[in-house]
Amino acid sequence: MGQLSASCPTDGQPHRAAVVGAGIAGLCAAIALRRAGWHVAVYEKSSFKNEIGAAITITPNATLVLERFGFDFLELGGVRNEMLLRYEAKNLSLLQKEYYGPDSGAEWSRFWSVHRVDLHSGLRGLATQTQDNTPGPPADIRLGQEITGIDCEAGTVKLKDGRLEQYDLVIIADGAHSRLIEDFTGNPSTVHRTGRSIYRWLVSMDEVNADPVLQNLYTDPQGSRKSGFVAWVDKETRILWVSYKCRGGKVLNNAVVHDTQTGEGEEDLWQSPVSRDQILKVLCNFHPSVQNMVFMTAEDGIKAHHLYKRLPLQSFVRGKTLVMGDAAHVMMPIHAAGASVAIETAATLETLFDLSGSTWTMDSRLEMFDKLRVPRCNLAMLSSNAGPEWLHVPGVEDEIRKYYSGPLPPAGAMPYSSAFRDVLFKHDEYRAARECMDKTAKN
Repeated sequence: MGQLSASCPTDGQPHRAAVVGAGIAGLCAAIALRRAGWHVAVYEKSSFKNEIGAAITITPNATLVLERFGFDFLELGGVRNEMLLRYEAKNLSLLQKEYYGPDSGAEWSRFWSVHRVDLHSGLRGLATQTQDNTPGPPADIRLGQEITGIDCEAGTVKLKDGRLEQYDLVIIADGAHSRLIEDFTGNPSTVHRTGRSIYRWLVSMDEVNADPVLQNLYTDPQGSRKSGFVAWVDKETRILWVSYKCRGGKVLNNAVVHDTQTGEGEEDLWQSPVSRDQILKVLCNFHPSVQNMVFMTAEDGIKAHHLYKRLPLQSFVRGKTLVMGDAAHVMMPIHAAGASVAIETAATLETLFDLSGSTWTMDSRLEMFDKLRVPRCNLAMLSSNAGPEWLHVPGVEDEIRKYYSGPLPPAGAMPYSSAFRDVLFKHDEYRAARECMDKTAKN
């Protein structure tokens, strides 16, 4: 690949890790590894000058990790997600109600909604802060530095300017359209369009509550104003519209999953604008008050992009390199599982790669990482990509069973029902990693 830089580690130096990508997965990896005693460099090709995005749901398996990191949801505008209300699109009849708030008696009830930019800002602070009580050395985030190649076996990364850096561990976390996944697998990427796209936009809750019909929809049938998912489904056109609050409850996030329309999102960017007329044509079967939320944002305020899938990876490890986040598992947003499973993976890193008083070899740590993450991540990906009917879709359960042998909900379990949540979100990865280490040590 070229000449190694002088910073290549030698015996006696601290363990060094390179993380490629400073998105949610990459920053969580950096936080986890600094907490485990590593010196971490994060390579990000962008400069973060124009951060964009909409809101995101954090499920309890990920909340557990972020709380341990010290992430303050309330300070960063997070809103508790305590219920799901799903309505029929045209007549607004209630189709499903699930309540999973802290006073429901449900275990693992810590769901949060947070704006993606706020989440990213909080994670970046945790990765780089230098307060005395912060474990480990701060991560070095190197903006505007693109990695163009990786020697996975050697742990060597190649920068765009030709320089080479060698590390004890390399983490590929550069997203669904990873340019490095081919270096990792040795094969062309299998990421492909699904024929489905998503509209996203934000509106003010003041405007929503000014409409009596909408205000009623955001009120629990028992009169409570709890926050959570409010969704509408149109089976005729296969449209799922999901909304939830963020930024202290002042802003409503909207996401509409639909069949891709001619000409929309061609550039595959969040910035791809869509006209109101085009959206209203797609939403023609929806109740007029619900359609009215299209007018509550600026004419250019609604963005569209394509949704993608990929074939499951058989392994997340090669040599000194591992892959995580969307680079490892591209998920449809149906179950709000993608980011949370990536955050969950950070708990695996923190536990397995903790250097304090440990005699585990790197090969053993990486082997345990694969054993833990391949089943969980592929379960979440295959379930999400099958859509709301997941286990009803022919072949999905058989495909899941190639990677995952644990419990599954009954085939008729609705999304976000108790049985559904228990499988996808009732999971402590810290405990799973410790148990894996204990079991491996005995064998």
